[in-house]
Amino acid sequence: MELRGLLIACLALIFKGPTQIASTPVAGNSQMNVLYIVVDDLRPDLEPFGESMVHTPNIAALAKQSLIFDRAYCQFAFCAPSRNSFMTGRRPDTTECWNFLDHFRETTGQNWISMPQYFKNNGYFSSGVGKLYHPNLPPQGDPPSWSDVAEYPYINPSPLSCPNGDAWCSIDPKKYNFSDIETLELGLERMRHAAKNVSQPFFLGVGFHKPHLPFRSPTGFLELYPPAENISLATNKLFPKNAPTISWNNCLAGGQRYKDVKQHRDYLTPMEDDEARRLRRGYYAAISFTDSLVGELMDELKKLGLADNTIVSFHADHGWQLGEHNMWCKMSNFELGVRVPWMVHVPGVERCSGVHTSALAELVDVYPTLAELAGLPAPDNVDGKSQAPVFKSDSAVVKNASISQFPKCGKNLTNMDTCIRTDKHSIDYMGYSMRTDQYRYTEWFHWDGPKLRANLTADSVAKELYDHHGDTEADFNAFENENIAGQQEELVEQLSGQLKQFIESQYPAEQ
Repeated sequence: MELRGLLIACLALIFKGPTQIASTPVAGNSQMNVLYIVVDDLRPDLEPFGESMVHTPNIAALAKQSLIFDRAYCQFAFCAPSRNSFMTGRRPDTTECWNFLDHFRETTGQNWISMPQYFKNNGYFSSGVGKLYHPNLPPQGDPPSWSDVAEYPYINPSPLSCPNGDAWCSIDPKKYNFSDIETLELGLERMRHAAKNVSQPFFLGVGFHKPHLPFRSPTGFLELYPPAENISLATNKLFPKNAPTISWNNCLAGGQRYKDVKQHRDYLTPMEDDEARRLRRGYYAAISFTDSLVGELMDELKKLGLADNTIVSFHADHGWQLGEHNMWCKMSNFELGVRVPWMVHVPGVERCSGVHTSALAELVDVYPTLAELAGLPAPDNVDGKSQAPVFKSDSAVVKNASISQFPKCGKNLTNMDTCIRTDKHSIDYMGYSMRTDQYRYTEWFHWDGPKLRANLTADSVAKELYDHHGDTEADFNAFENENIAGQQEELVEQLSGQLKQFIESQYPAEQ
């Protein structure tokens, strides 16, 4: 391959840091408010990202006033570890949160300053409702993050199931409660309260739970879509050729959780088409429901006269697979598991006008980015890098790779556990995935439980390489259908060395 030498030379720049710029607000206003919207389990199946079938007019309207990151990635495709990561700007290996048991306040970050806490410490009224942190990780939504907790406590309404026990439902909101509607109402209440104090800027976080399973939406949203028999299927519903089975997740083997989902225990056998179409339609309806809630927030921002001095950030906590690779969940290192929609509106910034950027970005970057956009000093000791330069120039390069990771537990490499309730010292394997401009490289390592780190000196368990050359706006996952690691030994060696170098750099020096 003639371009291999040039490619390898370029890859040497993967861990290049950003060009340092002064910490000044992009829009020239150091007192901008921040409306911070987080959505659970939302992959970029949205109009601004090229998905024309999904009905999201309000998110599309926000996108027209935003800079849109086409290649933004989470650091962990599971709720609690991802949220502990982006709410602190630190990677999972720094937070030591890889399951649903630990949180940063009890591991390595007792004295860390979280993102909302940072704004609070810089004079902002900081308030949050809904699913921002994962419930009780940290406990009570992390009181240090918020202002006046006694009067304005952090509230995370409990998610609700479908009344028939199915994985999706369209039900009457007059008869059944929707926790996201409660979140919206509380968010609007906090926004109105904050608007009364014109001398103090606010940071308001609002976290919506849908489209998380079950795909539950009020009557009317399912009707936005054609009948299930006309819903398209995943274009790559087979497990990738030559991929190691450790990368697969039998996440909807949880047919015991949902009455309408059959048991799917074979990584080689996709879900039946009619069942898959019903689930995809339910997921889309749940997205449209959340879109309507985003519209309510944005309408209230305008009514209160806050639109011209409020930064709005919108992103998901991780992606989701809707049958791609024969998977129905987020828990993976594949593109759809870790890619997230991220868009940011900054009043007065020319590039916040529906401009798309292909700059590689990570959710650990959100914290330092919003701080710089608001004109605050750079936060100390975070792993993320501010993407503010990208708001000024299309040629700005903050980073040349994004890194994600996911653990696996058990000895059966064809049907492994996600370690959700496993003590961190008992994890068996950790897969790290590096996304560059053209490639996704993933390597699975044995986990050293006593040291809480990957064993980088022992032989790794498996390696994966996927070529993303030819990605389109609507389909960044089209090329993860064949693991080509066995065909590109020189390139794999180069990428493996750089990935190991990065992983090692995250660990504290051994005594």
